[in-house]
Amino acid sequence: MTIIIQPSGRVFQLDEHLERFKDLVADIETLKAGGDPARLAGENAVHIRDWSMSTRPVPCLRGILEHHPSVRDGRLGETSDLWVWAPEHGVARTLSRWYTLGPRAIRSKWH
Repeated sequence: MTIIIQPSGRVFQLDEHLERFKDLVADIETLKAGGDPARLAGENAVHIRDWSMSTRPVPCLRGILEHHPSVRDGRLGETSDLWVWAPEHGVARTLSRWYTLGPRAIRSKWH
């Protein structure tokens, strides 16, 4: 994520970025206190199937998205920066949101 300060001094989307970071920090603090990552993901997590690890040049996931708030089900997508990686719990946390992990891609279709 890049925070852009315009020539006028206006900071582009700072409130939106700050809220995402606050949500991420809250989740990380809960994990530190022993919270269950699958429970944190909850019912609103986006489901990703046929996923594989990827980079953008930061770690992220790429796969078929389901229940994403702005991407139609069944579409190939790439997540924002990967912050919490818990495949044993079936979840991952990116800068933007939680994902539940479906089956991993057997062979990457994109590389």
